[in-house]
Amino acid sequence: MIQRQTRPAIAQYEATVVLVVISLSLGTVVYGGLKNETTLTAEPVFVNVKTPLGGNPALARVVVNSSSATTVTSFSLDEASSKDGVIAFDGSSFSISPSLCAAGATTLFSVLAPHAGALTVTTDGIAWIAGTRGSAVTVSQGWQEVMIRAGASCSIVLPGGLAVPGKWNSSSPVVSSIPIQGPLSGTAFTFYVPDGGGLHRLLITSTGGFDAVAL
Repeated sequence: MIQRQTRPAIAQYEATVVLVVISLSLGTVVYGGLKNETTLTAEPVFVNVKTPLGGNPALARVVVNSSSATTVTSFSLDEASSKDGVIAFDGSSFSISPSLCAAGATTLFSVLAPHAGALTVTTDGIAWIAGTRGSAVTVSQGWQEVMIRAGASCSIVLPGGLAVPGKWNSSSPVVSSIPIQGPLSGTAFTFYVPDGGGLHRLLITSTGGFDAVAL
């Protein structure tokens, strides 16, 4: 009688242990999944402010604010991307220029000022430096946007005297095809772009995601 009662009890005990082990395993899987989900980084939210500045050609300042720190990796206007070279605007469409200036277009890019001082653009066209029209502008340290309209030739001298030739060089550490005014990383970014000539789209790619701006 004792043996007959003990075997069902042992079987019931073993079944209970198996169920507990299964429950613990499932709990580990669920907890692990929830833990992985909570460690995912949320994409930043972008808020864009476009301010028309007028002029000839008409310009606009675009300020992009990000909800979290990110780094700009590329800049596109319609189908023209900074990944392919210097962006140029002919009054109606955007394309890529092999040089920092083009006789029949407005080019936009940025140069790196090693410290504060005078940044000079020599061209037979019209230059804007850091959003200011002129061939010589006092700038702060960091990336400075340059736009050159209808320049068949051009050269740039950075604060300190370093000369930058007019030919686009993708390996240059002081010239970027991303036309940005200020740092590439942070939570606020400023761009000066041609405004007018129909509807266009600005697409900014960053390490945190994408941001589109209608122009």
